[in-house]
Amino acid sequence: LFAMMQTAHALYQPDSGKSDKWYSKEYEFNYCEAVLVIVFVVIAVIFEVVWHRLVHLAATKGSYSYGDFHDSEIAGEATPLERDSHGNVKHKKLLKEQIARMGSEFMTLGLLALLIFVVNQTGGFSSLAKQTQGTHEDGFAFPATGEDWLHLAEVVHIQLFLAVCLYFILILCLVKGSIRKIKKWEKLQLRHKAHSKLQLRHNLHWDGELKKHVAEREYLIRHMLKWKTERPEVFSRALKDLNIDPEASDSEQQFERAVNEHFSLSVYLALNLENGVMDSIQIHFSTWLGIIVLMGLFALLHRYAKTDLIAVLPWFLVASCLLFAAMVVILHRQRRQLTKFTKDRMRLDTPGATNSESGRSTGSEGAKTWLQQMCTIHQKISSEQMLLRTLQICLFLLSYAFARVLVDYHDWLNEFTTTLLIFSAFTILFLLLAYFLPRTVPDFLAVTALPPFVDPVNLEFLFKQLLDDHMDTQAILKPSDRASQMSHYDVVSELAEVMGVAASWTKDCLRSTCDEAGDSAGGAKCITNKLKQRVGVAHRNLHEDAFQSQA
Repeated sequence: LFAMMQTAHALYQPDSGKSDKWYSKEYEFNYCEAVLVIVFVVIAVIFEVVWHRLVHLAATKGSYSYGDFHDSEIAGEATPLERDSHGNVKHKKLLKEQIARMGSEFMTLGLLALLIFVVNQTGGFSSLAKQTQGTHEDGFAFPATGEDWLHLAEVVHIQLFLAVCLYFILILCLVKGSIRKIKKWEKLQLRHKAHSKLQLRHNLHWDGELKKHVAEREYLIRHMLKWKTERPEVFSRALKDLNIDPEASDSEQQFERAVNEHFSLSVYLALNLENGVMDSIQIHFSTWLGIIVLMGLFALLHRYAKTDLIAVLPWFLVASCLLFAAMVVILHRQRRQLTKFTKDRMRLDTPGATNSESGRSTGSEGAKTWLQQMCTIHQKISSEQMLLRTLQICLFLLSYAFARVLVDYHDWLNEFTTTLLIFSAFTILFLLLAYFLPRTVPDFLAVTALPPFVDPVNLEFLFKQLLDDHMDTQAILKPSDRASQMSHYDVVSELAEVMGVAASWTKDCLRSTCDEAGDSAGGAKCITNKLKQRVGVAHRNLHEDAFQSQA
């Protein structure tokens, strides 16, 4: 930055009042700048495609680590979700992913710096100056010399660097808010699992967050049951994933029972949120394509309509506000649906009401709501993904415009007050974005993962997590060879460890107790009696803690 400012100072001497700028109108500079931005973004996209292809080949074909065969046997066929040897989904560490992505972007910017150096050393900018020939026939000015083109390329390169930094600062705020939301969902799942059905029904009156979480889970399950008539192909696939015979007379009851027992809403919402945030971190190809198209449109406006860049910036500010407004409207509508569903469920949840009655009442709702009628198309395409990528384009262009203000040496020197006001306005805008992004986008991605917004992307996560890896106990209940070979003493000693008794009675003490009893079976019976006493005390303590918590 210091070297660039020195170069700009050498091109413009305020003391003499003489300017050596190659352009006389701002739109002339904007046009050449937009063309260079398009060239640099195209080079960056090509480099990223090649780089990711190499990384993919290295990870799938050219790389191996001990245990890969075991993991492949456990995980089975390849799926979009990475799983460990226990079958658990490997969730993304969003902050780690962002830091890695920032390193990749900086490497791309380093490649652009290398290309600028090579083109300059080989006389490419001088050849370009001869082709443009300074001022065109219609009076439109272009950089007159190779040094002018070099300076312009360096300025655009620095502006892209600062734009990427500003963009990732906003995404960092989004990542922080998403991490807080995922932590909250996991804690809610743990609280949900910690209570029995009777305790859960009683504690919902005292735990508002858990009540809302359970209502959202019930809301999703009830709409999944409606898919049997509304989306039969989706429901058939769900039955297949759960190994339920679609022809069975009680297939619907089996489906409801299996999902009620094992489905985790927290994992499902976390996967959808991670997917949306990762899309913002990675900057998808369609986002770069949108930026290229818009910069091309700007170039045409600068060249033929003679419009400055500052004149089109308010449109992107308005577009960003409209996108946030659309998110807030969808969020408000969906929350109102959930609130209505919760009230209906609580009214039906009386001692005389049964699950089947409540299921029939929710399944036989009247005419579709306004939200359901307008969102039929959202079941076929990922509308939230389209909104987020459009928001990405607006955020990146706003970041680039802010970067231009920061490095515009001439404006800071000649129009300090105006530039300072624009800088202050951009600072306030970015502070507002940093505040609203982590509070709006995670909730938006969560509610659009629920009906009637369940699109093909959501369905993939739903099918992969229909039996949650963190709640499914089938693998734990399977008998193992080791369990069948354990002695009475081994079983009791492990039980003592599980119950926390081993902290006071070590295995040596357990062994001596068994020896005193005469045989391992008798010793096991002796220790079992002591375990019963300890379990009885723990059970009474648990009831006392639950009573105090309810009070």
